Amino acid sequence: MKPNNNNGENQAFISVSTASNRPSNRLDFKGAVMAEDGADKQYKGDDSIPFQGIPPNSAAGAAPDKKRRLTRAQLEKLEKRLSARDLSVLQALRKYRFLTSDQVGRLYFTNCSTKTSRTRNQNLLLKRLSDHGLIRPLARRIGGYQGGSSVQIWYLTEAGFRLLTLNTPGEHKRKRFSEPSPMFLEHTLSIAECVVQLTLICRNSHDLSLDAVDTEPSCWRKYKSDGRVCYLKPDVFVVTSYEKYEDSWFIEIDLSTESSSQIIEKCNAYLEYFYTGIEQKETGVFPIVTWVVKDSTRKEKIKQCIRESIKGQPKMFLVITPDELEKMIRQYIDSGEIC
Repeated sequence: MKPNNNNGENQAFISVSTASNRPSNRLDFKGAVMAEDGADKQYKGDDSIPFQGIPPNSAAGAAPDKKRRLTRAQLEKLEKRLSARDLSVLQALRKYRFLTSDQVGRLYFTNCSTKTSRTRNQNLLLKRLSDHGLIRPLARRIGGYQGGSSVQIWYLTEAGFRLLTLNTPGEHKRKRFSEPSPMFLEHTLSIAECVVQLTLICRNSHDLSLDAVDTEPSCWRKYKSDGRVCYLKPDVFVVTSYEKYEDSWFIEIDLSTESSSQIIEKCNAYLEYFYTGIEQKETGVFPIVTWVVKDSTRKEKIKQCIRESIKGQPKMFLVITPDELEKMIRQYIDSGEIC
């Protein structure tokens, strides 16, 4: 939907499609001040990776000595033996930092007839990449995550990172790996889980598609406020399509650890970025800002907090639970839910 240029107060609103009478999440932009020509543009990532159509063939070969640093020649030789699925798993670990074995299986083993078959195949792939020294599991597992079971969590090694950047001159070296804190790890896995759920929803539907996924820091937006360089830092930015409409979303993953004042501070940052006009100038629309929370109690608390603290401002904030993700991208959520 194109931006509405009618005269009127500066505001964003939920518009309705005349063709289907379906509310669109696109926030039309009405006359807000645009960024000056030459202003810094936000950083936008272009490293979204595909999740479908990956051939099932697997790589073969003996595992290298894990204690010895692989040379470039060895990495180039190994790269030729890896399958498209192997490389996609490595890229996913680079993108999301950490993935559980189950998340890898749900993303990349779509043709298995049973969960047991999927688990067996995902574990074989992960073991093979681990034997090559390209990935490793964290030393500890997380109990209570995903139904209370203890899960194995994987990350990309220095060799895996070097393999993915063999043909990328000037690529920054990866920082030395350090064991993440439990809170950081839970948040990172929750971001990945949100993307996994969106991927599966769209994959299993004939009328939905997940067109782009950018995680931090590639989804961060750079802008200026009062002469200061600022960064808007959503957890993830996604673009979805439904019934020929393309919708965009800034997503914040909430683990019930942030106070009301921290939530409002984030809301004000989004409003500040909205009024720069940068996003609207780039795309014609401003994404809905969506908090994905653990349960309905937390949902109502955040909604009330936003409505009481953000008054007289454009309505651009949505609070949902994970089971409402499909309703969100299908626009089945009542427009009155927007704060």
